[in-house]
Amino acid sequence: MPRVSVAHEQEIRTRISVAAFKVFTELGFHRATVQDIVRESGLSVGAIYTYFSGKDELFLATCDLSTGQGIGELADRLTRAGSLAERLAIGLGFFFDSIEAVDGQAGMSTFLVQAWAVADQEPGVRELLVRRREQLVTVTGMLIRQGIAQGDLPTWLDVDAVSGGISAMLDGLLLMRVEEGNAYRRANAERRARSVTELLLAAASTPTRPTLPVVAPQPVSQPSIASKGIAGLS
Repeated sequence: MPRVSVAHEQEIRTRISVAAFKVFTELGFHRATVQDIVRESGLSVGAIYTYFSGKDELFLATCDLSTGQGIGELADRLTRAGSLAERLAIGLGFFFDSIEAVDGQAGMSTFLVQAWAVADQEPGVRELLVRRREQLVTVTGMLIRQGIAQGDLPTWLDVDAVSGGISAMLDGLLLMRVEEGNAYRRANAERRARSVTELLLAAASTPTRPTLPVVAPQPVSQPSIASKGIAGLS
């Protein structure tokens, strides 16, 4: 029996992962079945189980595939930039490109929401989401450190904190997309992201780090139905 090449095996794994990405995005983790992925991939059940033990492993592989491809493509786009402003603009544009649906294929927004939804019950998914976050923070941190080295940003910046904050902002805009539904407009989301990024660039003109007062945490009172004496409920 001829031996299957490593390249062929990787091609099949990728084909299955791409099919799984579409299925998980459309149906969600819990509704999707291996049979759905079989139909989407055009392969047999045996072929699926040759490379993956089941739905859980398929979901993890899909997370890895989407994250790895995204980081690689972003790095390629960044090679075309000259200034820090251009690199940051390319990074923002890539993020919004990646969450958009293209040619009927779902973007990352729906898939990531699915992953976040099952992270509490699926430690492997949580681990992959954490790894994705670390990659986003690392790439953003590299851009900021390069900006500091070139004199485009001040040396007092807390690079790790700013990088984490930017990644959180972008995923927050992704969640706003889900909240807004049909009312979502990419132009509005990009305007918010660009405005915050422009503040970062403006920091270059500030020689010393501004400070915010530290406010101690304190409990926030919660509404109490009983204490209000609402008719029929108290």
